[in-house]
Amino acid sequence: MSSKEQWLKLSSGLSSDFHTIAIDLYGYGEGEYPHNPTTFSLVDEVLRVDKIIKQLIGEERFHLVGHSYGGATALRLAYDNQDRIKSLSLYDPVAFHLLDDKDPSLVGILQLVDSINACIEEDDFSRATRVFVDFWSGEGTYNGISTVKRDFLDSLIPKVSLDFKAGINEPLTMSDYRQIELPVCLITSPQSPLPTRQIMSNLEEILPRFQTHMVSGGHMAPITNANSVNQIVETFIRN
Repeated sequence: MSSKEQWLKLSSGLSSDFHTIAIDLYGYGEGEYPHNPTTFSLVDEVLRVDKIIKQLIGEERFHLVGHSYGGATALRLAYDNQDRIKSLSLYDPVAFHLLDDKDPSLVGILQLVDSINACIEEDDFSRATRVFVDFWSGEGTYNGISTVKRDFLDSLIPKVSLDFKAGINEPLTMSDYRQIELPVCLITSPQSPLPTRQIMSNLEEILPRFQTHMVSGGHMAPITNANSVNQIVETFIRN
């Protein structure tokens, strides 16, 4: 439910030496809603991001950074474009397709999705958003948000449902991602929900070139603890 605005501090820190590009994903910020919601997939998200990048810098090589659903999108983009990407930085990518079918983490995510979708089907967007926000940021977070902000977040929940669908149904496997030979920076938090921490652990098992960093702040640390996260990403990119 975030937008490209969350990367303003990182862009500012890198702007003296790099051309920085921040992209709104489908349905967020200035991003249009998907044209094909019934068949929407992670590849649709990737193709749109790739098109925007090529329009701006052509075939020039670039560093790629992503958080949460943006991290899952970045990971999928990197799989098909290693020759164009210099490095990959991921904070808690929600690549749920990398969880084993019997993993309790995936079972919990599927239950979460069912709950959110049931609320959406009943047109109870507020309840659906509360379930989603409180899962990632802790019980009571949604109720602590202003009414205006809640109304805004409620309007985004239909796209959130599509994001879960895309992350769960992506057909690539652990073996496929093993082919990514880029230098990868993995960042997570001890307070992040178990599913994302398990995904990060799975990536550590298969990626040949990676470094891992831990920060405090949970899943939303790139926003709430931006300085800590951005320092890691900036140092990684500069090195």
